[in-house]
Amino acid sequence: MNTPVLYPMQLSPVCRSTIWGGNRMRDCFGFQTKLDNIAEAWMMSARDDNPGFIISGEYMAQRIDKLIEEYPELLAKGNTDPACPLLIKFIDARDKLSIQVHPDDAYAQAAGCADPRGKTEMWIVLEAAMGAELIFGTNRDFSQAELRSAIENGTLEDLMNYVPVKAGDVFFIPAGLIHAIGSGILLAEIQQNCDTTYRVYDYNRRQSDGSLRALHIDDAVACSRHFTEEEVEALQYVNGNQDPHCLADSKYFHVEQHTVRAAETFIVGDDSFVSVLVTNGEGVLSYNGEEYPLSAGVSYFLPAGMGEYTVRGVGGAVGILLSRT
Repeated sequence: MNTPVLYPMQLSPVCRSTIWGGNRMRDCFGFQTKLDNIAEAWMMSARDDNPGFIISGEYMAQRIDKLIEEYPELLAKGNTDPACPLLIKFIDARDKLSIQVHPDDAYAQAAGCADPRGKTEMWIVLEAAMGAELIFGTNRDFSQAELRSAIENGTLEDLMNYVPVKAGDVFFIPAGLIHAIGSGILLAEIQQNCDTTYRVYDYNRRQSDGSLRALHIDDAVACSRHFTEEEVEALQYVNGNQDPHCLADSKYFHVEQHTVRAAETFIVGDDSFVSVLVTNGEGVLSYNGEEYPLSAGVSYFLPAGMGEYTVRGVGGAVGILLSRT
């Protein structure tokens, strides 16, 4: 049986356009597309519906999902499941997103969703316009009947918890927490590999063909609940990680943020792959005598068991997000 070549695999962004999307990723990251806007760029997507391509090295031009299907041990040593557990994105909200919620694992499986896992996610705000805000849960506890009534009576927004945001803010969104990204926000999102969204309210916006986007009220009501700040924090740091670089140490993903000037060494162990997402600046990733360029908007998949690699800034600092399971 062949063994895979382990090296930092640069991935192409998978750009997607929506009714609320902006175009800052063209300017910030140099992404090129014929789409009207770039609402989302899926930076590590090992999905068969929107796969990323490897654009460097031994496996250049191959789909990352197909490579993992051939070598599931790229996700973790001894692993035989080719389903990648994470999906990593940039999101540019020119307009506000719909008020929405995602199922947890149990609901997704019981409902027979196309994705057999739920969607817990987190956001790292990269840019925010003056006065930008988002919806982060609800401002009080509620029953399913109260939530349904608020939706039907047009008073849902009165139940929402609005939070002002600035660059650098971090939000952990457990499955079941109602949320929405507000207008004027560019962020990075790390999430379970699930594309199931239950839209609760969309401000009666019409698409280019004049139609309203579908709502999923029954599923949304069944999935949603109120979370306290203490509950969210406990889920975000389930292992109590106090490392200042650690943004989340949850059941589903571990995320660190590093600003690197002088060379720093990191390790990809046997237990998980690592995603490197560059948020700002320029730098170099060095591995096994080779150098790999880092610049804002670049994404690398580092296969499990790759071992030590070094990152250094060029002309200043380079900002990176390191995500793993």
